[in-house]
Amino acid sequence: MMNFLEGFSMYWTRYFDFKGRSTRSEFWWSFLGLTIITGIIAGIEQANYKLGVQIYILYSILTIIPNISQYVRRFRDIGISPYWVIITFIIPSSLVYTIKRLPWYLQLLDILLILSDIVLSILPSKEE
Repeated sequence: MMNFLEGFSMYWTRYFDFKGRSTRSEFWWSFLGLTIITGIIAGIEQANYKLGVQIYILYSILTIIPNISQYVRRFRDIGISPYWVIITFIIPSSLVYTIKRLPWYLQLLDILLILSDIVLSILPSKEE
């Protein structure tokens, strides 16, 4: 099992790796690191809204490809088609800024997709 630094550094070194697999520890350590960074950016946004939004947009652009590639690898590791990333990650992520304007049932669907993504990411690895 890897530690935080190994998991978080693998997130960045496997930026364009859509072929391999990602273990639970690699996935969740990088998730923790990204959550910490997001929290720091939220703090900056509270202090200076314009600067915080600019940093968040840049951060989102820099992390979109490694996020998708890591989800593809994680889903492959648990034996699920990587195409499910479109349904459980890409669609909910694209609705982040419009979610408040959507009807309640689409908001609920978005929440259920996010929860299914979390549940799938928790599953243990399958043998090849």
